[in-house]
Amino acid sequence: MATTIDALGLAEDFEKAGFPRDQALGMARAIRNHASETLATKADLRGLERRLEARFAQLETRIEQKLATAGLTSWFTGIAIVQGAVIVTLIKLLP
Repeated sequence: MATTIDALGLAEDFEKAGFPRDQALGMARAIRNHASETLATKADLRGLERRLEARFAQLETRIEQKLATAGLTSWFTGIAIVQGAVIVTLIKLLP
């Protein structure tokens, strides 16, 4: 999406700063032309924000899934250790 620059107003500001009219107009046009090709608009930034929010939501979902999986793994590991301890204790206690 193109950015609009008030080239005439910019040229007038350059003239007030002491630049000759032709030079002020030339600089203002150059800035307007360059800006229209390279500067992001508010709409561009809003689109980027929406894409980033969607991506972060995807990442949050993946992290939550990984944490849930890690929690189950830790739980199962804990159960296995407790079972092993119970078996060792029973073996030592039984004649």
